Amino acid sequence: MKNRKIERYTTAAIVIGGIIGTWFLSRPKKGIVKTRLDRIQQKKIDRNLMTPANATFGIVWSVIYAGTLALAVHQALPSQLSNPRYQKAQWWFRINYIMTMVFGYFFSKSDKKSRIAAAVTTIGMLPAAIGLHRSLEIDENADLSEPEKTLGKFISIYAGWLTAASAVSATTLAHEFGYLRKNTDTKQWTSALLPVASGAGVLVSRQLNDPVSLLPVAAALAGIAVKQKDKNREISLLAAGLAASVAGLILNDFNKQHQLN
Repeated sequence: MKNRKIERYTTAAIVIGGIIGTWFLSRPKKGIVKTRLDRIQQKKIDRNLMTPANATFGIVWSVIYAGTLALAVHQALPSQLSNPRYQKAQWWFRINYIMTMVFGYFFSKSDKKSRIAAAVTTIGMLPAAIGLHRSLEIDENADLSEPEKTLGKFISIYAGWLTAASAVSATTLAHEFGYLRKNTDTKQWTSALLPVASGAGVLVSRQLNDPVSLLPVAAALAGIAVKQKDKNREISLLAAGLAASVAGLILNDFNKQHQLN
């Protein structure tokens, strides 16, 4: 039992340290004159039409971090030492938040190799998030007690957000390797990828039997629609339409769940 306590405290420390470390590494650096590389990085971010409006990131990650911090504390409580789901999730917790800090490290840099490494890390975080979700047995039909049931929803949001973020990262890699040199190429890529990414979000949600994981997908699509409304109207309308469709699926899933209950 003593070893299990140490194990849980270690996991909590890694999760909390990963979140704090990522926040410090990736937060905006106020008062610092932007270098040429910083300007290049911002230009490349803006060229990625799969990137939602900046506010979307702040809102979604704040929700994820707040919920995960609470979950990390809860899994370390003495009353939860015999919880088999938390026990199975130990290494998945650690892997996810070590990778989060690795992402923050690369994201804080402006060079091309770091941009590529940040994108690859983000894509690698998706299967790790799905592994964490499955180990915690988060499922709309799962019979879990509170607050575990509610806290698990934040991992649902985390997995869904990484589905959307993986599409953003795939576009970043396409840019960095020189496949999207023209604006027309970028628009065509985005128009094709938006439905694919939305479909991937739905597929992940169905595989996990968890409609909550679709919420950040809808938020990301809405964020893209807002960001592109004055620059690329066609893409904005497509993203808005997909966001509405995903929102409709979420409502339908919740209605079905309510009827079953």
